[in-house]
Amino acid sequence: MTIALRTIFVLCVLVASASVASAQQCSLLTAEDVQKITGTQVKTVPRESQPGAGGTCANFVTSDGKMYLGVSEEADYKAAVAVVPESVYPKRDKLADVGDEAVLMQDSTGRVRYLVARKGKHCVVLFPFGRSNPSDEQLKRLAVSALSH
Repeated sequence: MTIALRTIFVLCVLVASASVASAQQCSLLTAEDVQKITGTQVKTVPRESQPGAGGTCANFVTSDGKMYLGVSEEADYKAAVAVVPESVYPKRDKLADVGDEAVLMQDSTGRVRYLVARKGKHCVVLFPFGRSNPSDEQLKRLAVSALSH
């Protein structure tokens, strides 16, 4: 009985470790990429592990555990832009020098931002949780980095 319980425990730990590791791996942006571009110390957290952690590729939090940036990879740029309600994000700026096409969307206050960018068939969505950090310029650089992978 003890051996069976130990075996079950070890299997549960292995499965949990594999799940956490796979949830934290993102081929688009790593914590190191984000730190290098923004200067902010971040770490990844699994999707839906806390409010706001909805990125399908990665979710980054600051050293104090506050949501910093969500990253998703999308199959279709036009669809990714179309699903963002203009009533929530009325300000839409097309960005030069970010992939083949990109748009930075903001709410009327400029506090809530959402960036969708495409290079070839590769599409990335970045959604920061702070108005000033990362800055708009850093957000663009993060998108360029994500599209280069």
